Amino acid sequence: MMILFVVLSFVMVFILIWQQIQHKKLVREIDYITSRLDTISVISENGFVLIPTDNDSIKKLSAALNKLLQDFYTKKSQFEQSKQAMAKVLTNISHDIRTPLTVLKGNSEMLSNITNTYSASENVHAMAVKIDQKADDLISTINDYFTMSKITSGDFSIKMKKENISRICQDTILDYYDLLEQKQFEVNIQIPDTPIFAYTDNEALQRILKNLIDNAIRHGGDGKYISLRLTTSNGKNIIEIEDRGDGISPQQQKQIFERNYTTARKTSGSGLGLSISKCLAEQIGADLEVYSVQNEQTIFSIILKKLENR
Repeated sequence: MMILFVVLSFVMVFILIWQQIQHKKLVREIDYITSRLDTISVISENGFVLIPTDNDSIKKLSAALNKLLQDFYTKKSQFEQSKQAMAKVLTNISHDIRTPLTVLKGNSEMLSNITNTYSASENVHAMAVKIDQKADDLISTINDYFTMSKITSGDFSIKMKKENISRICQDTILDYYDLLEQKQFEVNIQIPDTPIFAYTDNEALQRILKNLIDNAIRHGGDGKYISLRLTTSNGKNIIEIEDRGDGISPQQQKQIFERNYTTARKTSGSGLGLSISKCLAEQIGADLEVYSVQNEQTIFSIILKKLENR
């Protein structure tokens, strides 16, 4: 009887140890699957869950996960192909439209000048001016879609190098001198006399600045004020564009960089300007932020990494 008890005890201990070993093995396999899925989601690789196991449930789970992953990779590939195709179509359409639009703009501008010079009726001149303005709006919209399609398809060339951002800021704001003077804006430019350099792309940074200035004129024009400031702080260069228009609500600030989103109820803009700016900022390694107090001020900040002056 004593021997039977010893044998049974030994068997029970053996079973408990075996179950503990199997449990630990199962935990390790589940942890591996979890870790593998986290790695795949983070680095977006075309990987699968491969695990040697004798556990039928783990085998079934791995097979089901791998099927889901395969379906995901297939859909992802199809989506990328569709996105590239749509971007190419949009690029081609934008390119084809730009040529006749240039001709349209030239004729609308001449028509506006002729109706003004030869004392045409006030209504005729007003219509000519409106046609010319709409031609400008249409060209701007097509250019925005053309730029966005190039960015989306990866055709927008980014050439990062050491650039004098003081000069870029000066040249950009000077392009708006006549327009700002015509609209009677108070202009406040604060750019240090000593050149400031940053590692960036000249064309991309200029496009961001122009979009932000256009946005300040279009949406903050009621304040008749615009400021461009270039400062350095904590190893970073900060370019700020400020207006004193209606401002942007906290809810709108969360959506302001979304594609086709606009704060204006009635606008001729495409709603792509700030979205393009955000995309370009990301490509040149810059941060684009907005701060706004309604009916007081709106400040868009481009934050670039600082480089030592020459």
